[in-house]
Amino acid sequence: MKLKFRYIFLALSLAAGTTTAFAATVDDARRLMEDGDPAGAEAALRELIAAEPKNSEADIMLGDCLWQLGRDSEALDAYAEGRRKGDRKGILALANAAVLQYRLDDARQLLEAYRKTLKKGKRQLAPDQSGDIEDRILRTENMLSRVQQIEVVDSVVVDAEDFFKYYRLSPESGSLNEPASVLPDDFPAAEPTVVYEPESRRQMIWAAPDTAGVFRLVSSGALYGDSWEKPVPLGDQLNEGGDANYPFLMPDGITLYYANDGENSLGGYDIFISRCDEDGNFLQPANVGMPYNSPYNDYLLAIDELTGAGWWASDRNRIPGKVTIYLFVPQELRVNVSPDAPDLLARASLSSIRSTWNDGADYRPLLRRIASINPGAARERVVDFRLSVPGRGVLTNYSQLHSPRSRSLMKDYVDTERRFELALERLGELRTAYAKGDRSVSDAILRAEAQIDEARGQLLDMRNEIIRLEQ
Repeated sequence: MKLKFRYIFLALSLAAGTTTAFAATVDDARRLMEDGDPAGAEAALRELIAAEPKNSEADIMLGDCLWQLGRDSEALDAYAEGRRKGDRKGILALANAAVLQYRLDDARQLLEAYRKTLKKGKRQLAPDQSGDIEDRILRTENMLSRVQQIEVVDSVVVDAEDFFKYYRLSPESGSLNEPASVLPDDFPAAEPTVVYEPESRRQMIWAAPDTAGVFRLVSSGALYGDSWEKPVPLGDQLNEGGDANYPFLMPDGITLYYANDGENSLGGYDIFISRCDEDGNFLQPANVGMPYNSPYNDYLLAIDELTGAGWWASDRNRIPGKVTIYLFVPQELRVNVSPDAPDLLARASLSSIRSTWNDGADYRPLLRRIASINPGAARERVVDFRLSVPGRGVLTNYSQLHSPRSRSLMKDYVDTERRFELALERLGELRTAYAKGDRSVSDAILRAEAQIDEARGQLLDMRNEIIRLEQ
């Protein structure tokens, strides 16, 4: 993922050590953090703190390391030590930690305490470096007021590099693929990303960097043979000022789940939902909220309607190089946890999966359905129809139709065409009977011919309308 780790507190640190002798050690620790080695950074910082007991910067950076390693109480102690030594950035670090733990009243109090240190009377002592903490408090508060009540059946910790391979989706729900395995060599792709293909394998959706390096969701449809359309963006509105990645399109061809780390994210990637309108444009996305999302990276929500299982991934447990995949039961209607429920925070943060289970629920049938899926089964591309669209070649599957209106029309067309073919067969039978001397079928032949002529006109009108919508 582009943001393997989001070091929330690293920006709070000062730019250098307190003495020239130990500046390299501070820089080394910072580089180790940036390279994803908080344990190595911890060792370097403890050595520095032993040599320079008054170095508050090292305490705060040590707190960053410990937080990244999931040792929250030790991290809070390190931040508090930096604050005790007179470093106001220690107060900010504690405020950040309070937001991450959903202790919003504590976060507000700490933010107020921090801002009091910036002034002495009317004199401004230092600039306000609290960043977006206040905004994140408000976003978190808003999401805590509408935590969805879901059943999380199980979770598994896997390597972050290829986590999507652990999703077990039925062929009807499509597939998640490595870019190198399915994309043409000249198609750009974000590093990393996942390529989603529907059951038909006639469409691909993935993330690719634009000229500014921003990840945007793009799509390509299969042309006749093994060639593919030039990738086209799904829409700028999906980015919201950040990177868009990890797409999953529901079989309806309308509902899109994906990850975005823009301005409406709690932190890192959040999962969003968008739907396609009748003109084929994706509408303004909405954050799916908690417990799916957290102040860390959450992404690639996929729902398998055949098995009744849903999946998403998160690095909220802060295990270096790992992510946690959650298996849950999707709901048709959203039901939220009461804001006054005593287990609200536990459900929001998923501190206990078992607490999300319904009393007496038996998840074994669901697990058996998932276990019966063969993710390696070969799938042939499905041909639902053949429609020649000028400039786009021959389309053969609903996923290639950009407009929801044309998809609906095509389904009517296919149904009408099926009835048309049956009527032709029936007319042939009537004519055969007439040729053998059965004159009683003459009126039926005339009615069938009239119906077939009418259906032929309907098919032509529908076909022309679909082509018009798709050009």
